[in-house]
Amino acid sequence: MGGAQVVVLAAGFVRSKVVALTVGVSGVGLVGVFSVFTTSIASVAGWGLGTAAVRVIASADEAHKPGKIAAVRRLGAILSGLGLLLALGLFWPAAAITFTGQQYLLELVIVGLAVPCMIASTAWSAILQASGAVKQLAKIQILGAVAGIVLGLPVIYVWGSLGIALSVLIAAVVSAAALWQAAHKLSPPDSSTFTDSNDLRELVKLGGALVIIGWAGHFSAYIVRIIIIRSAGLDAAGYYQAAFAISGSLPGFIFAAMGTDFFPRISAAKTSSEANELLERQIQAGLLLGVPLIAILLTLGRPCVHLLYERGFDPALPLLAWMTWGVFFRLISWPLGFWLMARSSPKTVIAVECLGNGLSIVLPLLLMPTFGLVGAAIAFFIGCLVHAIIVIVTYRLKSGHWPALHAALWAVLSAAVLLAAQAWSACQDSVFAGLVPVALTGAFCGWKCLKAIRP
Repeated sequence: MGGAQVVVLAAGFVRSKVVALTVGVSGVGLVGVFSVFTTSIASVAGWGLGTAAVRVIASADEAHKPGKIAAVRRLGAILSGLGLLLALGLFWPAAAITFTGQQYLLELVIVGLAVPCMIASTAWSAILQASGAVKQLAKIQILGAVAGIVLGLPVIYVWGSLGIALSVLIAAVVSAAALWQAAHKLSPPDSSTFTDSNDLRELVKLGGALVIIGWAGHFSAYIVRIIIIRSAGLDAAGYYQAAFAISGSLPGFIFAAMGTDFFPRISAAKTSSEANELLERQIQAGLLLGVPLIAILLTLGRPCVHLLYERGFDPALPLLAWMTWGVFFRLISWPLGFWLMARSSPKTVIAVECLGNGLSIVLPLLLMPTFGLVGAAIAFFIGCLVHAIIVIVTYRLKSGHWPALHAALWAVLSAAVLLAAQAWSACQDSVFAGLVPVALTGAFCGWKCLKAIRP
């Protein structure tokens, strides 16, 4: 999964580079707006199907899995149709609210057509994920990323903003087709398998809680971009999107691997002690893999921005450091969040996530009047920090104990190392001075990883 995410991220940065060079800063802002528009609608109409399906299928015994999979397929088809209707009904209001007019109407219609493909993909991906076909899922992600670049870049170059929308649709169609074929081959539909209404009811009930969580996250992200556009303009949204994409890019494969591999395993854990042990190992693994990557972003931010976008994106640099520290706290909070989704009640997860997303909306409103665009990045950092604290306290209340002491020590030590690397790099004249702390942290964490996975 890590290797697949490297390809996916590289493809995303190639697309961002082409958009920055052909359309400009406003084009990068449009990429962020289109992405949030489609994911917001897919999150609402998808009814949390992807996560709910993984938990339901992974936790079932072998005799009941075919019925669970049949229920996932049936509900996925229904929700895909609902997603298409919702996207076609919301593109005009979204254009009016976001751009204060009817600009980019056609583009929003085109990206809206990607929504049913995204919802169907979550159903088929969940079947592969819960069945343990992680390697096959990784190959499909690589195929989708490469195909999206090969087919999407020419239309961006030729048609500009319209091409950006077409590239989003092309990527969604290619991924959906590949996932459908793989899921069909792994678990062919069987007409003799009865879809139990109880299975559908379980998916709907659990998905209802998850859709509130997903909707809150995407809605807050969309509102933040509206706040930035209204207060600082579309170019500012482009700088914010650039910093947001870079800060989450390198550690992104860790988050993807958590959702693909860790969540099914912790859902299938038979005892609380087994689940807690998986959680503590995941926190340590995430820090070992993530700290060298975060060190790159904190010490080599300028070369990263110039490489992935262009020199005109220098206003994104002060945002990048704040947002990278926010991502560091996500390395700690995400495993705990998956534990809550797998082991606690939906109401608890809803309360935690809605509180965190509410803060992500309020904080930019409070900080941007004083700090400008940097205030939005500071708000992102504070939101991630507070969310991590909330998740840790909630875990303590639900499990009866705090995370293991060695996991906490790893987190504190990692933060200290990153602070030292950032401070040392800031005192140097060369923009490539960060290579020294990156090499040191990478060597140490690599040695620890090899030691940990050695039989």
